[in-house]
Amino acid sequence: MRPIRPLMAAAAALALTSGIAVLPALTSAVPASAQASCAGTSLKSAGLGFQVRVPTTGNGTGNTNCDLGVGNQGAAVKTLQNALIVCPPFDNLHVDGIYGSLTQESVEDAQQYYGAHVDGVFGPQTSSHMSWPLVGNPGVCVFWS
Repeated sequence: MRPIRPLMAAAAALALTSGIAVLPALTSAVPASAQASCAGTSLKSAGLGFQVRVPTTGNGTGNTNCDLGVGNQGAAVKTLQNALIVCPPFDNLHVDGIYGSLTQESVEDAQQYYGAHVDGVFGPQTSSHMSWPLVGNPGVCVFWS
């Protein structure tokens, strides 16, 4: 088997120098760091038995490792928009379940207000930095833990 190693090395070197894709299946793989879109909402503890509803990967999953951005729609966006309107109030926004330019601007305002990275994309860092309306007492805003 010793003579095969130099042959394999030569073939690999030829493939690399000629631009031939050695592992084409890997080029279409999704990066490990890619996050799913928030597709639902979940209750998170706000301490002392109180809860808040936040966008998550799916209904009831509790997994906040997801993103929302322009073009997303649904319950997760509505939950985000409601929190942006109430905690603290951003007057230019209404709850329609569509992450458009006004929602993006409000997320940027919230990111700046709460000291998170400002990029207009709602993700785990933004979620954990901002306050949310209490379930059952939507006029009170708290942080989830």
